[in-house]
Amino acid sequence: MARPQKDGADKRDFTIRVRVTSAEKLSIWQMAADAGYTPSDFMRLRTMAATQPLRRVPTPERELLLNVMAELGRIGNNVNQIARALNSRDETGQLAGIEPDDINQAMQGLDALTSQVLKLLS
Repeated sequence: MARPQKDGADKRDFTIRVRVTSAEKLSIWQMAADAGYTPSDFMRLRTMAATQPLRRVPTPERELLLNVMAELGRIGNNVNQIARALNSRDETGQLAGIEPDDINQAMQGLDALTSQVLKLLS
């Protein structure tokens, strides 16, 4: 699943560099982790008094589910490529392949798993 594109005003095109000591950097990263934010969002929150940072660091469970979703997407892509190859026509014009019902069943299984993971993520 691709990340949505941001509008011009919401797009972050600029970087502000700040020099810090090694200890300061570790402290910032630790405070951000303790607060459940990325270092960038934590710095934005602290410097601009923003009401709500854009995202939190996912909990280990949520991160695991996001990784499962990514893997399901890769598996679905592979199944689609296999189905395409198996159903392509050979030199004689005959289908090379596999029953469409088998492919549909595999894809429905992936869709069901994806739905369950999305339900757990929300």
